[in-house]
Amino acid sequence: MNLNNYTIKSQEAMQQAVQLVTENGQQAIEPAHILKAILEVDENVTPFIFKKLNVNPVTFGKMVDSLIKSYPKVSGGQPSLSSAANTALMKASSYLKEYKDDYVSIEHLLLGLINSGDSTANMMKDAGLKEKELKAAITELRKGER
Repeated sequence: MNLNNYTIKSQEAMQQAVQLVTENGQQAIEPAHILKAILEVDENVTPFIFKKLNVNPVTFGKMVDSLIKSYPKVSGGQPSLSSAANTALMKASSYLKEYKDDYVSIEHLLLGLINSGDSTANMMKDAGLKEKELKAAITELRKGER
């Protein structure tokens, strides 16, 4: 993972994910840590998407917190990416071509997370964040930015 290929907001989210792992006494950076970090650092993309897809941000945040609390605690060691988080980031990078972007953005991270195939992806889908609807909301968001 090369953070130079990430937007400033995505870099902030990844740094915040590492902070969350450390604060929770965990070692593996899981997709839920990345998602929680996105919710904490992003003030534009996720609120727009949640509103568009009728996702309650408070309830969603509690679901993410619960998932993070379920991860094992360890002492010592450096935080490292779990296999599922690595998969999510690889998938996020794969969306660059589709959106004709040069850098991994919050939108790409959300799409990568929803396709990671782990419990975070399942939780996102259960909350109403499905790939097709997420892509439509991202397209609408980007049209509004132009």
